Formats: sequence, C-alpha cells, structure tokens
Amino acid sequence: MKKYRIIAVLAIMIALLIPGAVNAAGTFYCSTSVAVGGTGTLTDPWACSDAAQLQSVVDDQICDVYSGGDLYQIFPASYRYHVITWYSVDDCRITASYDYAGYPPSTGVEIGTPYIVGGVALLGAGLVAAGLLIRRKRATAAI
Repeated sequence: MKKYRIIAVLAIMIALLIPGAVNAAGTFYCSTSVAVGGTGTLTDPWACSDAAQLQSVVDDQICDVYSGGDLYQIFPASYRYHVITWYSVDDCRITASYDYAGYPPSTGVEIGTPYIVGGVALLGAGLVAAGLLIRRKRATAAI
C-alpha cells in the first residue's frame, strides 16, 4: 500500500511539471549591430536591425523551428526583452516586450559559485587568524 502512495505522489508531481516543461522553449538573442545571419546565441546573435528582420527572426526561426521562446534584442546601450508565445501552427506571436538599460542578464562576467564561497571562507579564516594573533600579543603584553 505504501508503494502505491509513493507512486501516486510521484505521478502527481510529474503531472504538475508538464505544463512548465511544454512552455520552456528557449532563450535567443538578436542584435541591431549584426547585418546578416547568426545562430541566435549570445556569441552569434541573429540580425535584427529593423522591424522586418525582427519579424523574420520571430516567424522563421523562433516560431517555426522552436515553437516560441524568449528573445533578447540587443541595442548598443540597452536591450528589449520579447516574450514569444506559440499557440498553434498558425498562431505564434510576440505577446510582451519590455525595454531595459544595460545588457541582458547572465551576459557579463560570470564568477563561479565555488570561487565566491572559497573567497569568503579564505577571508573568514584570515580574520580568525588575525584575531588569534592580536589576542596572543595582548596576552603576552599584559604579563
């Protein structure tokens, strides 16, 4: 009986994850400073310097190939975030667009978490060692 409960709980948990998995198409990039081509990645963005190129990227790439997703349109000092939703074969469109200053998220210098944790631990160990050294010097000076 316990096995059946575990299986039922797992089935419900998996069923709750399915709509999120269906909706997660991908993250793509296009740039206004690229004239032609591209693969849609951050290092090789699609060209979208005008409205016609942007619509071509949305229709021919994101909707037809990937069935929707998130598109970051990169300008020289800002970016526009487009949410592209696929409803059916004939209905895929930009459902929301937001303008932001700077560069898209996760495109800057990436410092790995182990380096950050290691640096904080090393700093903490250094402070403890300095505290012990000061304590020892005060104890010898008081005698």
